[in-house]
Amino acid sequence: MAYIRVKKIRIKGREYRYAYLVENRWKKRVRKGSKKGARQKVKGYLGKVHEFPKVDEKGFMSHFGVKDVKGYFDAHKVSKVIRDLVRVELMNYGFAENGDFYSNGDLVVYVSDKDFFIRNLKEEKERKIVIVMNEGFLCRETFSRLVNFKGKGDEKEIGLSLGNALLEAGLKVPKEVFVEMVERFAGK
Repeated sequence: MAYIRVKKIRIKGREYRYAYLVENRWKKRVRKGSKKGARQKVKGYLGKVHEFPKVDEKGFMSHFGVKDVKGYFDAHKVSKVIRDLVRVELMNYGFAENGDFYSNGDLVVYVSDKDFFIRNLKEEKERKIVIVMNEGFLCRETFSRLVNFKGKGDEKEIGLSLGNALLEAGLKVPKEVFVEMVERFAGK
């Protein structure tokens, strides 16, 4: 099971936060010089962490004018619904909408049907960036994990893994939308 860990690093008196994807495994056997317990291994660097205050509480249903959830899912693919959930959360955190671009200060997020990226306009190099939202972190990896989600197992297992993926990406999903997403992934 992988999760996201944030590390704080001090450089010249300033504190910076960086996110890493960490995998956990349990060590059962005891050898000379080692102990039982969990072992973590860094699987990848996700990027520098940026945090913004929540400025609004727009709801997905009210913002997109969704009256009938099943009808909305029939008209759009699940990946489009996930992109719309990301768009609403970005606006809740003060990002201004300009077509497929969402900007807050020097940070720009691009959300379209074909691509997703987060860039800092101050920096010339393309660096990885993570945005803290709700209880999760929005970055390229968590977004692609959501868009490419494949449900495996029964409805309960699909719901649990989808819920974890949504929470990890920092998205708040209305109950009706979550239930419909689980049913779509379960093939009902």
